[in-house]
Amino acid sequence: MLRVSMLLLLLVALAVAQRTLIRPNPRACATRINHAATFRQGHYYFFSWTHGPTRNHERDWLDARNICRKHCQDLVSIETEDESKFVTDSIQQSNVKYIWTSGRKCNFDGCDRPDLQPIIINGWFWSGSNERIAPTNGTSGWVGEWSQTGGAGLKQPDNREFGETKTDEACLAILNNFYSDGIKWHDVACHHTKPWICEDSDELLNFARHDNPDVKIP
Repeated sequence: MLRVSMLLLLLVALAVAQRTLIRPNPRACATRINHAATFRQGHYYFFSWTHGPTRNHERDWLDARNICRKHCQDLVSIETEDESKFVTDSIQQSNVKYIWTSGRKCNFDGCDRPDLQPIIINGWFWSGSNERIAPTNGTSGWVGEWSQTGGAGLKQPDNREFGETKTDEACLAILNNFYSDGIKWHDVACHHTKPWICEDSDELLNFARHDNPDVKIP
């Protein structure tokens, strides 16, 4: 129920903004690229900076997400320590400055639920998998890789841009030692442009396979 409600809230927010999530293209899904065949076998990952046509491209958060969705994927959702290390190692090996993930803060209509308060701590989720992100002030277990500093010298997330320009930092990016902090998570305004990582979406793959039985989608 929680996963469904979070997804519906996000879809409503995007509709209000007059920018919508696209449907997958079955032919694009069938020919999607796998840049990480040895990690989670059978689960494809795509690095925008490795693929020729997108090597020098940077997109805002929603555009990057829609590029992924066209191929039955979504922006990467980092739900385990192993996956976090895999993403961090990939960024380090290629010396990428920053990337988008599917991380999103619930900052739209319907986000006033008690369990999401305060939003900056409890309101983060992976839009790619519709799973909640651990509270940003968590102290037990794996709570992610939030940076201890940012542009204002504060622990992330800090929503710094909102204080400066009233622009909410509602998307989760990974920055590569931007503030001499290593490769860490930061809250960033969604309109900024960055490279991205896609990963397979079971939901979109099942949808495309069901609606297009004549297309062989691996």
